[in-house]
Amino acid sequence: MLMISKEAMESVISLKGKIADPEKKAECIADLENMIKIKQSHLARAEWGSCCGNICNLVPQIDNELQMLQNILEVLRGENSTKATSLLEDYLAFLQESYRPEPDHW
Repeated sequence: MLMISKEAMESVISLKGKIADPEKKAECIADLENMIKIKQSHLARAEWGSCCGNICNLVPQIDNELQMLQNILEVLRGENSTKATSLLEDYLAFLQESYRPEPDHW
């Protein structure tokens, strides 16, 4: 199981409030675009390392995350904040299932 930092999880959770607030839509879209860029970078690195075998199934997991984030962004741009919130909740559930929290003592 992979680890996720407290800050990374909090940044995803903070999107829930931003999606619900029409005044923060642009900020939410920018945050999602940034998350997508980060996941694309992670995916490229995981694919680069795939010559040694797909360790821990990183490529499919990161690809799933990337697709989920892109779907949230597409729906949000289409003005459906209710659906975007639902997709975000699915993404949060995926993160909680796929990652464990980073230890506090680091």
